[in-house]
Amino acid sequence: MRLASADQDRPINPFEAAQRFTMLTGSILELSRLKPALVNAVASAAGCETVILLLLDDNAALRIEAISGEVVLQPRDLALPTFNRDDDPMVLAWKSGREYKYISSAELLENSSLANDLALTLELPAFLGIPLMHNNQWIGVLVVSNQNGTALPDGEVLRMIAVNTAIAIHNALIYSDMMKELQAKNDELRILNQIDRELSETISINHIFDMTLDWAIRSTRAQAAALMLYDEAKDEMKLSYEIGYAMPMEQLADIIENDGGIAQRVARSGFAEIIPDVSADHDYVMLSSEIRSHMSVPVRREEKVIAVIAVESRRLNNFTDQHQQFVEKLAVRAGVAIDNARLFAEAVREREKLSYILSNIADVVIVVGHDDRLILVNQSAVSAFKLYTNRNYIDESFVRVFGDTSLNDVYQQAKRLGYTLSREIELYGRIYYSSLSQLENIGWIIVMHDIMPLRETEQLKSELLQTISHDLKQPLSIMNGYIELMQIQNRLDETGIRYSNAVLRSIENMRRLIDDLLDFAKIETGIQLKLRAVSMFQIINDCVQLIMPIADAKAMIVEVEVPPSMPPVQGDPDRLHQIFSNLIGNAVKYTPPEGRVRIRAEVREGRLVVAIEDTGIGIAPEDQAKIFNRFYRVRRVETETIEGTGLGLAIVKKLVDLHQGSIGLESRLGEGTTFYVTLPVIQAEDSELMSVV
Repeated sequence: MRLASADQDRPINPFEAAQRFTMLTGSILELSRLKPALVNAVASAAGCETVILLLLDDNAALRIEAISGEVVLQPRDLALPTFNRDDDPMVLAWKSGREYKYISSAELLENSSLANDLALTLELPAFLGIPLMHNNQWIGVLVVSNQNGTALPDGEVLRMIAVNTAIAIHNALIYSDMMKELQAKNDELRILNQIDRELSETISINHIFDMTLDWAIRSTRAQAAALMLYDEAKDEMKLSYEIGYAMPMEQLADIIENDGGIAQRVARSGFAEIIPDVSADHDYVMLSSEIRSHMSVPVRREEKVIAVIAVESRRLNNFTDQHQQFVEKLAVRAGVAIDNARLFAEAVREREKLSYILSNIADVVIVVGHDDRLILVNQSAVSAFKLYTNRNYIDESFVRVFGDTSLNDVYQQAKRLGYTLSREIELYGRIYYSSLSQLENIGWIIVMHDIMPLRETEQLKSELLQTISHDLKQPLSIMNGYIELMQIQNRLDETGIRYSNAVLRSIENMRRLIDDLLDFAKIETGIQLKLRAVSMFQIINDCVQLIMPIADAKAMIVEVEVPPSMPPVQGDPDRLHQIFSNLIGNAVKYTPPEGRVRIRAEVREGRLVVAIEDTGIGIAPEDQAKIFNRFYRVRRVETETIEGTGLGLAIVKKLVDLHQGSIGLESRLGEGTTFYVTLPVIQAEDSELMSVV
């Protein structure tokens, strides 16, 4: 065969034609561009007038995909069915990979019926059909023809071109599938990013439900959807939101709560399900008579099913695996959003409760973070410090708000010391008992109680105590004198002596109580300290020597870690002795036999800190807040046999305050207690001017 063009009047070389075809089509991967390029390249390489590309569709029908030439007059919607047509000679030949030649319309009876249809429809006087095979699978046909009735092109050239055509079409189909898949993934990623953005911008649980179901319907082309919360412990479903149902939500909720259907089955198993035909599933609960297919996807949080997304369609077999995968990704996001919304709602409720409680208590409550910024300032604090009522002080600096008040000094001292500190402060003519406690994950909690009314009452009590105490001492002295006189005159038998000794002990205890009462009253009404430079090493050792007989009797170890080089403190020697003899005595008194008491001291930022640590019975948290109150004693089985007036620590607290110091404690039940006393240290230049005791 020769080319139709006069300037190409030589035989066609099959290899040259195939090479030329490959060069023209090999770089084209887009199927829409490849198909017209293929037919035109085939026409050029094979030297024919008309080339038609037919490809098999999903229903095994041959459809025209491209026709060579710029102007196409032939119909392009032709579909030749080939399924179950193996009796047709043309179909049989093409399925077997053999070419089929249609000679002329005069031979209709001898030709394939499908070939006749093709020839008549496209007005082809003759054609040659070369099957396109890939991996021994028939994928289409190249039909070539010359309208002027000239001889058909050489089959050898077309066969070589057909091999390359099949490869090009297969590669283009793979490329098209890859591009479609990539586009689908990009679209899905874009949608999921949008969903994440929308979900992160809301904390309203109803808004989350609405967005979740809206995206589920849009992505699956469904008509209705519902989100049901699942209670695993009770195995109950509860409708929370729905879109697309004609039935009222209350009626839908009653149906679902009575019979959870497929959704409850999915909640129990934890696995998503696609139901192509709901009429074939015995668990399906009809929420609409128009529904034909159903999909349920569990919503998990920490491996626990908390809800189910149910999507329904009016079409049979509407849902695909891709739909399920997308809704599962949506369910993951919904689970996080639902959990966050729940936690936020609970936090809001708790915050509102706390805010209501704090705003209705009389005590001042201030919470400061570790960064010295305010976390909470209740209404009582605003009133007590005369702050602006219409201003929000949260996140403001503590020093900026309270820096010019006496509370700032106490706060800074507590921060330096690093433990709970209690002090009385005066504020606008009123006196507050302030407690500053440190919490590891929060910061500092400051509670201030107005003790002005108590102070007035205490003043009356102090005056009464002084009067009564003086009046009680005289009869006690008379009773003590007469009992001692009776013992001297030997007028008592053994039983009488035992009874009289018990009376003398009781008189002594009462005298000690009266002395403590008088001492406490004297301190409260105001005493003048005889301040001097005092060696804490000497004070501690004197107190330990006095208490050692009791410690030795209990086989206890008393360790003193107070070096002589400790700088002196400014104080009253007698009162400092009273402070530490009381604390060390209590440590020995409340520690079981063979226990240990340790006294240590160190200097921190210009202040001397003395710690008295024991391995005793410990103090419960509820007792620690009251331990410095007068007449307060810890009531426990272990303390029933231990004598005391309940005034010792109250006196110690008052004396420490008078020395411009502070006292605090740390204690755990069964492990022991540590009392901390902090006193101001005398600077070196000042200590030379004072005699050291």
